[in-house]
Amino acid sequence: MFLYIKNMDTAVKKMSLTEIDDRLDNVEKMMREITQSRLIIADKEYHLSEWITTSDYAQRNNLAISRVHNWIMRGVIPSDCVIVVPELNHLKLIKNLPYETRATKS
Repeated sequence: MFLYIKNMDTAVKKMSLTEIDDRLDNVEKMMREITQSRLIIADKEYHLSEWITTSDYAQRNNLAISRVHNWIMRGVIPSDCVIVVPELNHLKLIKNLPYETRATKS
């Protein structure tokens, strides 16, 4: 079976299903590489699919950015869940997990 594909020049090219499968496999491979980006700081590797900026975290969880920064300072967000990237103007990334303040006893 063959498919006829129009390219940008409006020329028609005959492609076999095998060629199409190969191209789709290449696209899928490129997408995997993009989504598996990682950051290496001081020889420690962080997968960027797990980490987001403080502003993104605030937006996704309907919080004020100041509250997220306050949680970082108070330890609600543990220090091992915070990355500071000096090379990016001290950008803070936090692990994308649910965090909650602990209820205090009266």
